[in-house]
Amino acid sequence: MHPHSPNPRIVRLTPLDTALDRLGALVSPARPSERPVALAVGTVSASDIRAPASLPVSPVAYADGWAVNAEELVGASAYSAAILAPPPPWVNADDAMPEGADAVLPADALAIVEPGIAEASSPIAQGDGVRRTGQDVTAGALIVAEGMRLAPRHAAILLACGIDRVMVRTPRVRIVVASRAAARQSDMVRMWLESFGADIADIVSAPEDRKELAAGFSTSGADLVISLGGTGEGRDDYAVAALADVGRVDVQGIALRPGASAAFGQSDGVPVLLLPGRLDALIAGALVLLVPALARICSLAQRDWHSSAKLADKASSVIGFSELFLGVPQGDAIQPVPLNEAGLDVLARAEGWFTVPPGSEGLAAGQIVQLSRFQPR
Repeated sequence: MHPHSPNPRIVRLTPLDTALDRLGALVSPARPSERPVALAVGTVSASDIRAPASLPVSPVAYADGWAVNAEELVGASAYSAAILAPPPPWVNADDAMPEGADAVLPADALAIVEPGIAEASSPIAQGDGVRRTGQDVTAGALIVAEGMRLAPRHAAILLACGIDRVMVRTPRVRIVVASRAAARQSDMVRMWLESFGADIADIVSAPEDRKELAAGFSTSGADLVISLGGTGEGRDDYAVAALADVGRVDVQGIALRPGASAAFGQSDGVPVLLLPGRLDALIAGALVLLVPALARICSLAQRDWHSSAKLADKASSVIGFSELFLGVPQGDAIQPVPLNEAGLDVLARAEGWFTVPPGSEGLAAGQIVQLSRFQPR
């Protein structure tokens, strides 16, 4: 026991890959629940969602204009207009096409020359300006696959298909504030979790109080408990000790830079992730540990969006640590900035992040890395 801290001393640091395997073993998929499509953006689909019917159900106008039969306009020109009597009906975009009409003629290609008679000055191909039956989607077509995160475009498509409720997996997360310093970050963590489709079960504030922290860790009703702060060896750091009081600590100390004092375990069968309270270390722990845990709870089938990026400069790292770097745009490349050295302005401008593996002293300028985005796609 550290002479000035209730938390146990960190004896050794667990490699990140090992820690992720052990954390993954504690986390189980959430039960599916039904949500209105309008409230499901950011959540992960619990099943395949297919179109119940073909759309459109019958041909509809793709643009405003005159609903015509293309055969009647063959050879029409400004010098030899096609005479249409009576004039064709006008349609607006998305109107059902009248019987016998198979194209939509632009407004300026037809003139009403006298009551009951129109002249068309341009030919048109059959199907121009028309969406045919099933052109948007055919019955049974896969719209959203199981394990896919729902984006705004999915919501629009589902509603267009007449689907207004879906089954999703939504992590229920309790946030426990374990230090006064970390309290400043609780709103950020809450909003960040909500952007990943999580429901916040509750927020427990128990800074620097071992008994209250233990109670917060042992209360059921969540798929995951996230504790902010109190993971170090300061006199007022109680998070690890409090978890040990009511459950068990599986990993204390991870070879992650920043964020080495992160820990996790479980209480009453619920995984508890203890993140450091310092902003850079909290962000590192959230990105590297929390994101995979949420993905497993949601049964996310594919990684959230990432892209290849070229390093504008060398990313020097410490051997033995998985070190997290920010990627700041610089021309057609990114400038690598160690997270533990980045100011708030750099954090605001960064496009994403990447890690240098523990067996490397760094990555060379010009090397290609996989840049992960802060937010899910």
